[in-house]
Amino acid sequence: LAAAGLGLIVLPDSGVAAGIAGSFAVLLGLTLGTGEALVVLGPALEAVLARAGGLPGRLAAGFIRRSLGRTAVATAAFTVALAMSIGLGTLIGSFRRSLDEWMAAQITADLYIGRAAEGAIPESFVDGLRGLPGVAALDCYRYVPMLFRGQPAHIQAVDAAVLQRFAHYRWLGGGGEEHWDEVRRGAVAVSESFARRFGVRAGGRIELAGREGPRAFAVAGVFHDYTSEHGVVLMDRAVYFELAGDRTVNTVGVFLGPGPAGDAAVQEVERRAAAEGYPVQRRAQLHRAIRAVFDATFAVTRSLRLLAVVTAFFGVAGALLTLFTERRREFGIFRALGFSSGQAVGVTFLEGIGLGAASFALSAVVGTVVAALLIRVINLRSFHWTVFFHPAWESYALAAAVAVGASLGAAAYPAWLVHRTYPQIQLREE
Repeated sequence: LAAAGLGLIVLPDSGVAAGIAGSFAVLLGLTLGTGEALVVLGPALEAVLARAGGLPGRLAAGFIRRSLGRTAVATAAFTVALAMSIGLGTLIGSFRRSLDEWMAAQITADLYIGRAAEGAIPESFVDGLRGLPGVAALDCYRYVPMLFRGQPAHIQAVDAAVLQRFAHYRWLGGGGEEHWDEVRRGAVAVSESFARRFGVRAGGRIELAGREGPRAFAVAGVFHDYTSEHGVVLMDRAVYFELAGDRTVNTVGVFLGPGPAGDAAVQEVERRAAAEGYPVQRRAQLHRAIRAVFDATFAVTRSLRLLAVVTAFFGVAGALLTLFTERRREFGIFRALGFSSGQAVGVTFLEGIGLGAASFALSAVVGTVVAALLIRVINLRSFHWTVFFHPAWESYALAAAVAVGASLGAAAYPAWLVHRTYPQIQLREE
């Protein structure tokens, strides 16, 4: 496990490359201990296989321990494949859950008119919506790219008083109301990705370019955000106008009041927006669109998980086939001593199941470590935002099902060869 120890030493270093190298070393160190793990798991594996198949189960467990040169390699390959499936599944599930929590906290308006960073909505249109019965508040949103210290980032101009009332931002270090109060008084808040990229902390100051030259702002707080990996500076709309002289509105978030008045307002807002050619999305529609983009982003990752499992499947099948070739005469002797063809086939299937069970047991541990490394190290250093760890039983259940199914499938052809083993041929050779 020296490689794992070296990997843990590398992990604290800065940089994505160091994080990837350290994570790989940890995974390598854990998988290189597969042979020792099979020895440790041997008694438990024998008990399980003996209960499942009797004497053939005991023989299968013994074959696994006696042939570590081959079974350990096959188990290690299968473990890595299942561990990557668990790790990537947990990463995707955790990211999706974190994304859902972020949307529930920040994308809270009932209707959204327009598209972020696309087109403009005149203020006269916004003013016409303010007096509608059933409209509780409007958030005029502006999203504009900028350069900060020569690097790309973004400014979000919002109605801080409206978001303070209706949104539920998650802040690093806690708090909430006091941060919004400072933003309303002229301070800014920055996203976690911005804070990590540029080393900015709550209580510090940043300098932004404006129409009248650079201007310093106090940083009220740092909030969790998945809008941009480049980072976001959030400020009140009035402050943004003083800084840039820009009154452009990209989108309007419409917060509705309760009751029939709010329902009637939905229809009126949609009618007015359609008349001007502005797209309108309800909150649930926008959430679904964001999830669709997320799922499309990780579609390739799911294919890689399948490819890894298929590769490991052939590794286990090859190992079982090689073991059958090496023990061909043994199977003939077992048959001559009274083993039925069904018992001989059972030994092969139970051996495959034993390898699959051992692989899953090890992958549950290694996969959890891989997931933690992907979430806490690789993702954080690559995108500078926190994905909250949400382990889900689905990833482990899928890995268990794949382990059993793949091990049975891998043992099918060797078992068929065992079934066709005739004891008189092996005895004549002996």
